[in-house]
Amino acid sequence: MAHGAEEVRAFTRKCIYVFVALMALTIITVAVSYLQLATPAAVAVGLLIAITKGSLVALFFMHLIDERKIIYYTMALTFSFFALVMYLPSGWASDLVKVQPVWNVLPQEGSATHIGGGHHAEGGEHHEEADGGAAHH
Repeated sequence: MAHGAEEVRAFTRKCIYVFVALMALTIITVAVSYLQLATPAAVAVGLLIAITKGSLVALFFMHLIDERKIIYYTMALTFSFFALVMYLPSGWASDLVKVQPVWNVLPQEGSATHIGGGHHAEGGEHHEEADGGAAHH
C-alpha cells in the first residue's frame, strides 16, 4: 500500500505528539513521587498515569486505534472472564466442606506424649521395634 508524502508527514507529526505526551507524563510521574501523598492517593494517581501512558502506546504505536471492532470484542470478552473470575469465589462462603486443622493442640514441653509411638521398657531404655526401628506416626 503506497503512502503519499502528506500521509507520512501526518503520521510522523502524530507520533511526535504522542512522544511529547509520554515524556510529559513521565515527568509528571516523577514529580508526583516527590509529593507527600497518602498511599491510596499515590497509588491511584500512579495507576491513572500508567493507564494513560499504556493507552497512548497501544492506540498509536501499536495502531490499535484503527481496529475498533476487534478491540471492543476483545474488551467485552476480557470483561466477561473478569466478571466470572470475580463471581466464582462468592459461592465458597456457603461451602459445606470443612477442613480440620492438623494441629489443634500442640504438645506441651515436658509432657509424657511421644511422637512416633515408641514404647519404653522398664529402666528407661528404648527398644527398637522388629521392623527395623522405623518411626510410627
